[in-house]
Amino acid sequence: MTMPNSQGGSTSGIERVTEAVTGTTDGGENVGGARGQIQQVKNQVVDQAKSTFREARDKATSSLGDSRRQAADQIGGIASAFHSASAHLRDENQERIAGLADSLAGQVDQVSSYLRDANLDRMVRDVENLARRQPALVFGAALAIGLIGARFLKSSDSRRRRFDLEPDDEYPGYGGIGGPDVRA
Repeated sequence: MTMPNSQGGSTSGIERVTEAVTGTTDGGENVGGARGQIQQVKNQVVDQAKSTFREARDKATSSLGDSRRQAADQIGGIASAFHSASAHLRDENQERIAGLADSLAGQVDQVSSYLRDANLDRMVRDVENLARRQPALVFGAALAIGLIGARFLKSSDSRRRRFDLEPDDEYPGYGGIGGPDVRA
């Protein structure tokens, strides 16, 4: 089916769709079609997505850096405790054990300094290298962390359940999950 156009010719349905999408007529003149608008909207969406991604990445990096510094400070506190214990052991004439405590304190200080000074890329690279050199050590550490985490979650859950099962003294007619309190 053809329809007459303003120039005296006829325009098919396909030609009209092409004109709307490309924004041009057969003569190549721009009629401000949907293609330009679609391109503008696409560019705006892409720019907004890039901006949002950069903001999220910067916030995550900042938060990770803060957490890393806090962990380094806490580990530094542990090293200080080992140094204090070493001094106390020396006062008690326990030189051999004091030497071990000093050695351990030095190692903990190194870990603290590493966390404070290293960037995230370096840490990832170092862990990857360690995993290649000592896979058993990495698997053992992952297992230990998993067991500690599971134990922590289990103890948190049992404390919450124990709290839920206790009778509520504020509301005397209610005895917890078991139903009404039948105390006389």
